Amino acid sequence: MKKIVLFGKVSSKEKVFFARQVAVMISSGVAIDNAINLIKLQTRNPIFINVLEQMHQDVEAGESLSAALSKHPKVFDPVFVAIVGSGEASGRLDKVLMHLADRMEGMESFKSKVKSALAYPIFVITAMIAVTIIMMVKVIPVLKQIFEESNAKLPWATRALIAVSNAIINYWWIIFPVIAIVIVMFWFYFTRIQSGKMMWDLLKLKTPIIKYVSYDMYMARFSRTLGMLISAGIPIIQALKITSQAMNNRIYVRILRNVITQVERGVPMSVPLEKEKYFLVLVPQMIMIGEQTGRLEFLMEKIADYYEGEVDTKIKTISSLIEPVTIVIVGTGVGFLIYSILYPIYSLVNVI
Repeated sequence: MKKIVLFGKVSSKEKVFFARQVAVMISSGVAIDNAINLIKLQTRNPIFINVLEQMHQDVEAGESLSAALSKHPKVFDPVFVAIVGSGEASGRLDKVLMHLADRMEGMESFKSKVKSALAYPIFVITAMIAVTIIMMVKVIPVLKQIFEESNAKLPWATRALIAVSNAIINYWWIIFPVIAIVIVMFWFYFTRIQSGKMMWDLLKLKTPIIKYVSYDMYMARFSRTLGMLISAGIPIIQALKITSQAMNNRIYVRILRNVITQVERGVPMSVPLEKEKYFLVLVPQMIMIGEQTGRLEFLMEKIADYYEGEVDTKIKTISSLIEPVTIVIVGTGVGFLIYSILYPIYSLVNVI
């Protein structure tokens, strides 16, 4: 009986484990359907168990592994399916799967570095906002009553703080729903409306601090994916189509569609890429060398290694700056609160 699961997903680690285990078992002489069944017995994720059960049935019925994978696009992306298909066509499925697992592990490590760099400032700023709201609701009203009873003259900062506190206490039922509605509207626009999606992807390439890293990230993703597909024996046009789906940015999808059109006409891939401002200069130059020497997949891997190293270096630089900048922001906020609260109290004590 098929299990019904409402929430959850299949992680990259589970897909890497699947690719590596299938590769090992195939090289050991185990049939693919048996390999899938053995992996299912080792899996704890109910969603992945359902997927593996269906794949086992499909392969047992005579379908290829790539055909079985293609029925689960939310789990296995087009790159994964295409590389497996090329491994089946070339008779090197075990080697191709092992290579795919290695590359996926590298890409996952790359993503983890980006996420870890953002975790600290997000946590600190969230904590600061929470503490500020608590002070507005619990502390400021008590001080407001003391100041009113003393008829003390309050500085502008204290008056502003009291006004914000009054607004939160008296109109929270309007403020928080409005904030939630605005957030939902922005989310809907940037994730559901076509023009919003395009603008969001463009912002990734235009926003000053973000674009410092994003260009290198996209160049690494493009080079790694395309190099992996070409080395698996997939024709260049098909490889470009699959790579465009993996870019996760509509600007690059549009660029690669134009490149595909040019390549189909017989134009070398490096020619249209040289004219694109969103591709860093090194990439088309290295691709041109690869096209001339016949070592395109090798050079694509080298480009990916280079840009992943660049991203790693830039993330470390940004991370080293994030902590002092966050401390300055928090210190400024704390200083404002201290000035707004302690200055009138100190003045009141002097008067007494």
